[in-house]
Amino acid sequence: MGLQEIIKRIYHTFLLAWALISVILCVLAIALGWRAIEVNKFLALFSIVAITTLTYFIFYSKNELSVRQFIIRLGIQICIIMGIVLGVGYHVGLIGSECMITTVVTIVSAILISALMTAIEIYKTWMIADKLNLKLRDRAKK
Repeated sequence: MGLQEIIKRIYHTFLLAWALISVILCVLAIALGWRAIEVNKFLALFSIVAITTLTYFIFYSKNELSVRQFIIRLGIQICIIMGIVLGVGYHVGLIGSECMITTVVTIVSAILISALMTAIEIYKTWMIADKLNLKLRDRAKK
């Protein structure tokens, strides 16, 4: 992927991730009976999203990535994202021994959001490839 594509993807991923986190945060607030969300935790979530979207620079390459290279880089990206979530979460108190429910919810939410983001990106890529294949078939018929 080229640098311009990476920056575009970071922008779109940031907005999508922030929307997913906002929805999950609202659902958790209702489910767990939170009356308010602390500002430092809200800012921590925002910083997690901002930092983790920068991990897309892992996919930067001047040449087209093979499937194996892509899967390896995706695995590295997921490990880095989970490390960032756990590190920032521990630093601001979302994760720790005194609040086990919040720890489990944070980890499960991070896994859920990562899985949703990956599924959405695979779907988007699949749709683009499908459109390109249709155009190629139409062109070959002419």
